[in-house]
Amino acid sequence: TLKAAREFIDELYASKARHDERCAQDAKLLRETVEQHLYSYLNTKYGLKQLITRDVDACLDAVRRFSAEDNDVATFGAILRNEVDEPFRLVQLQLKEAVRALLTAHLKGRHPHKSDAQVASSVLAKTRGVVQEEEWR
Repeated sequence: TLKAAREFIDELYASKARHDERCAQDAKLLRETVEQHLYSYLNTKYGLKQLITRDVDACLDAVRRFSAEDNDVATFGAILRNEVDEPFRLVQLQLKEAVRALLTAHLKGRHPHKSDAQVASSVLAKTRGVVQEEEWR
């Protein structure tokens, strides 16, 4: 499922961040690409080649299946293929937060009578769905 794919991606990113921090503290450790870390992570988790291969295949399949509908999965796939640099995902997170903040301010301005909870609910609905053209003009 998309939810399981996103959870796996988040776990892998967290593991990679911990590994990168260890590399920064110990010059003998080599940094890994996300692809290399995928195999290291699964090797540490399972230790069995069959399970590692199964999960790598499942991960790659999830990227193929969900990239068209989920930008975070598409970005992970691009990072995995070394098409974009790893820090791009952090820029993407900043952009998402900025858009969310702008959308919140916009909705508060258009609907000053709504409570913060109602605005937050509207923001959540808009960020999970479609914003109509007349809404963003």
